[in-house]
Amino acid sequence: MYSDLEHTLTRELDDVASNLVVPPLPQLPATSSGRRGWHAAAPLLVAAAAVAAVLAMVFTLGSPESQKPLPAPAPSPTRTVDTGPIDTGVPALPVVVAGRLLVGGEEVPGFWSNVEGSGTHWVGQRFDGSWWWGYDAEPQEIEGAMDQPPAVSPSGGFLARVLSQGGGSMLTGADTEEGGEGFGGVDLPEGNPDPAPRAVAVTDDGLVVARGADFQQLWRPLVDGEVIDLAETAPGQVVIGNTAAGLLVNEGDYTSTDGTQGTPYLAQLSEEGTLTRVGAVPTHDVLEAGSEWLAYVPPGTVEGEASGTTELRVQRIDGSQADVLSPPKGWLFVAPGFRWETNDRLLALVVTPDGGDEGLVRCRPAPTSCVLVDLP
Repeated sequence: MYSDLEHTLTRELDDVASNLVVPPLPQLPATSSGRRGWHAAAPLLVAAAAVAAVLAMVFTLGSPESQKPLPAPAPSPTRTVDTGPIDTGVPALPVVVAGRLLVGGEEVPGFWSNVEGSGTHWVGQRFDGSWWWGYDAEPQEIEGAMDQPPAVSPSGGFLARVLSQGGGSMLTGADTEEGGEGFGGVDLPEGNPDPAPRAVAVTDDGLVVARGADFQQLWRPLVDGEVIDLAETAPGQVVIGNTAAGLLVNEGDYTSTDGTQGTPYLAQLSEEGTLTRVGAVPTHDVLEAGSEWLAYVPPGTVEGEASGTTELRVQRIDGSQADVLSPPKGWLFVAPGFRWETNDRLLALVVTPDGGDEGLVRCRPAPTSCVLVDLP
């Protein structure tokens, strides 16, 4: 059955054909082949081509295939919501709970206060103040006098530290693979000793950032051993530390060395010393960023070296979703004391209100939930 459009086009084509005037062909001498020239037939061929094109369009528009509805656009990607039970098994990260250091589920000898790292690569401090590292459950002591804690890369593969020697300071580092191959070292500028210079960040590429009272430098031990002045390549930016999502940086007052002032943000660091902004982060007392989520406590929450809090705020890196985690009943979160174990699982230390017991919880940011981890 024809559509109204087909009837309309057919009628108009009839009108065009009836009014088409084709001039008579002139008498031309025969060619040696007995054929007429192409130009003599051109008007008729053009008219025929136009009619054929319009007819083709009519049949195309009227075909069953053309009248099928267009396919629906592809749906926007959706995030999978995990509503199942949270695993309570041994953590994949090195953790210190109640003085016990667990690496890959195995306890490391000694009495420990803190640890950083990933998988079986770790750097930790014992209660006697000594620093140790390892690529398994066998501790290796870090020798040399350190006034400040070392910096550890997010993967735990590298560490960097500042050593005091002969009235000056030297920046050095090493990997945490078997053998602990060193980076060598570079002397840091002499100047205001308060606060003491320290390594504030080391990336998974082995780039090291050190900061003192009046300087901030990038050291490239695995590239060419050169030092770059970040005051020239990233003026007004203060590197606070590193996370799995990039360096934690504060924009504004150079004297602000935490996230409680200025404008903190996440950034990627290039070998040339430039900072590329990844995204903004809220002002905070303590913040840990993973590849998809960040967790933090707001300014004024932490007093002293560690404090208990009844809530821990979480939000996606892009700021699209935010919520508040609550510890299991009868427990308080320890701040600082939380790290991202995976893209969407947070490990957090908890204590009882009287401080008598310490435990570990694994939390899910969406939908929010925290459960106690079963430790060996």
